[in-house]
Amino acid sequence: MPADRAEWPNRVRWFDVAWVLFSLANLEAMVLFPEWETVPFHFIWVSLTILYGFRVWKAGPTIWILAFVMVSTGVLIWIDVSRDVTSLDEITEVPLMAAMFVAMVWHARRRLAATEESERISMANLRLLEREHRFVQDASHELRTPITVALGHAELIQRSTTDPTIAQDAAVITDELMRLRRLADRLLLLAGSEDPDFLQPAVVDLETIVMEALRRWTATPRRWLLGAAEEATAIVDADRLEAALDALIENAVNHTQEQDTIEVAIHRRGAKAVISVRDTGAGIPAADLDHIFDRFARADPGRSRLVGGFGLGLSIVKAIVDAHGGEVGVTSTIGVGTTFEIRLPLSPAVVPNPPQRTPAPPRAALAPSSTQAYVPVEADARELDV
Repeated sequence: MPADRAEWPNRVRWFDVAWVLFSLANLEAMVLFPEWETVPFHFIWVSLTILYGFRVWKAGPTIWILAFVMVSTGVLIWIDVSRDVTSLDEITEVPLMAAMFVAMVWHARRRLAATEESERISMANLRLLEREHRFVQDASHELRTPITVALGHAELIQRSTTDPTIAQDAAVITDELMRLRRLADRLLLLAGSEDPDFLQPAVVDLETIVMEALRRWTATPRRWLLGAAEEATAIVDADRLEAALDALIENAVNHTQEQDTIEVAIHRRGAKAVISVRDTGAGIPAADLDHIFDRFARADPGRSRLVGGFGLGLSIVKAIVDAHGGEVGVTSTIGVGTTFEIRLPLSPAVVPNPPQRTPAPPRAALAPSSTQAYVPVEADARELDV
């Protein structure tokens, strides 16, 4: 229902009543002080125009009020003209002021229509977003149970069968079900990223998160390297940040071979803590860097399904980092490698500009990266055994 139909005349506010009383007082002043009639005359019309700018009435009341003001003020001026109290040209003020009021009506109604259309579109978009949010949450929840049941049966068949063909088929089913479960978990995580309780922040030592991530991933055959490991604390949700770091490391694993190096480091840059994941893989084309954080975006859509992802990992990273008020960036050179950075505000208790240690040259085993975000290997950096 438009605002004017709901407001007037069904809900008459105090300033409507005040304007009526003000106008009647000015009409009486036009009768009592004919030599000064133009002053109360203009008071009536100007106040009506200003009032309508804030109170857009529907067409019926607007026409009746306009007609009443035109007739009442016109009649009083005509009476004064007939008494030779004022000149005849004063009567032209009535249509001129009416034209000014009509112009205000036209402008106000256009503004009201634009506002209602904007609100309608906003509400429609909000409903679509809520529907999408509910669908992703419901679908993810509903998928997890049957996937878990099917996965249990597939693993049981794989362990109990003696037929190599059946075992191989069961292994394929298990892999695909694991992919579906990861997809459901990631969709659920993305769907919840806009919830107010998405984060449970606390003061966390970021070095601990980095070391735990490396321990989880060093079983994967890559050349793992712990780079700079400066002390840094931030107010973050440790579980969410671990998920973001795992997604970056998984992305590096998917884009590298066994002989490639993956370096994880943490250092301070001004008032921010920077967690970087650098790999010496194939690199990302410059044309893909602008949209790799979009959902379902993949810089290398030709990779096989066995090593490829869903295109959700980096969007999860961005959603988690954005929720923390941080930034995520990437630099890459084809044939040299890629560096991702998570930049988070340091905890207020941390000194923003600590003394910097002198970096040592990278180990000869590592190919030097030409990416702008390359973090030099510190003197105490160490290669991790796998």
